[in-house]
Amino acid sequence: MNTCRELRKFGFSKDTYGETITIFYGDNDDIVNVMPMGFKLYADGEFCGLTGRVFKGSTMYDLVIYKGLNEIRCSVCITKDPRAFYYSIFNKKYVINLLKRRALNSCDAYINGTMVISDVGDDSIKVIVKLHNVNIITRNPKVFDRASAAIIEALVWYTKIPYVPCNKIRQILDRERFYLETVRRASRKGIYRHMINDIYARAKELASTRCGSRDKDL
Repeated sequence: MNTCRELRKFGFSKDTYGETITIFYGDNDDIVNVMPMGFKLYADGEFCGLTGRVFKGSTMYDLVIYKGLNEIRCSVCITKDPRAFYYSIFNKKYVINLLKRRALNSCDAYINGTMVISDVGDDSIKVIVKLHNVNIITRNPKVFDRASAAIIEALVWYTKIPYVPCNKIRQILDRERFYLETVRRASRKGIYRHMINDIYARAKELASTRCGSRDKDL
């Protein structure tokens, strides 16, 4: 298996986080946790895998610190179903029970491997996933990324500017600023950053033209 090629086919890249649901297994193959995680493509010489961070305050961060883990077996679920992300945060037991019964239909593919602890920091742990195998459930699975979604949302709100009252413009610009920051955090891809910067600049210009304020953000 050409690991890098497989991961790129799923939409993973070195410059943009792909959002996943990650499943963690204990010593007896019991599921010990599920959580949303963002990953980038990681390549070092001939090795290719995924890299991400486990943040302080999460169950997995505490587990790694408490048990002094060097690695843990995991499966990375590729899905665009918002229900999978929702329940993985607010009802983990429900998701785990579905997984145990092989009844979770949201995953389009599973990337099975070992998550290696690369670096432990005060606020987060850097991890690298070494792939064992891939289980494809649906045709052409693609990972979800927040940067693309934020750009689309920014465009949607930009198109509303000509039609909303001037006293509502500030709220739209606040949204646009939020999407700008989301893209900057989620991706280093030049075209993504160019697009969101352009949308934000155009939104401010259009708002100022419509409502004639001296405010630097209008």
